Amino acid sequence: MTKIQLKPEDIRFEKLTGENSHKIATFSSSVSKELDAFLKEKALREHSINFSKTYLFFHGDVLAGYVTLLTDKQSLKIEKGNPFLVQFKDKTEEPYMSVPALKIGRMCVSDNYNSQLETSEYHGLGRLMFASVLNNASELKNTVGCRVITTHAKKNTGAYKWYLKMGFCFSHNDEKTKDLLAKEDVEAIPMFYDINRTVGNDPKAYK
Repeated sequence: MTKIQLKPEDIRFEKLTGENSHKIATFSSSVSKELDAFLKEKALREHSINFSKTYLFFHGDVLAGYVTLLTDKQSLKIEKGNPFLVQFKDKTEEPYMSVPALKIGRMCVSDNYNSQLETSEYHGLGRLMFASVLNNASELKNTVGCRVITTHAKKNTGAYKWYLKMGFCFSHNDEKTKDLLAKEDVEAIPMFYDINRTVGNDPKAYK
């Protein structure tokens, strides 16, 4: 089945609040029950105590996806770190041990907008959602300082492969990353994206 390509004008987003929280009841993701449950059971609570903010993405009146954002830092001192992280140390004369970051805590699309599923009708929502996150990070860096976007990408859903396509790098070097991908008890892989796009990406195929 040919999927319909979504365009920026097809999508609108709004921040999750008590006033619009009733809209999340219709959301459904069979790919990640954990992410589905977070939106319905915890997102509003975290919003109310300012631990994170969740944004809802609508296609018409349909809640198609959501992303949860919070502040973070990318450590420059992690064991077996990605060699690209060394490049951040050359940006300043100060011996900083981390880089200020905006974190994608959770990101999920409903089944009908998940192009991994043969039965879905649409594709392209993930890219539009990430473009919104990138705009958010770009505004943030002009206000308080923010250099990278971080995330812990799910292994079982193959989310890390999608993040690689978006330009993210693994936070660890190749050896450590392959080790983490091979371990059954590791659920997610740490990754980062340089907002300025001057610290490179190594888009290798990880399986």
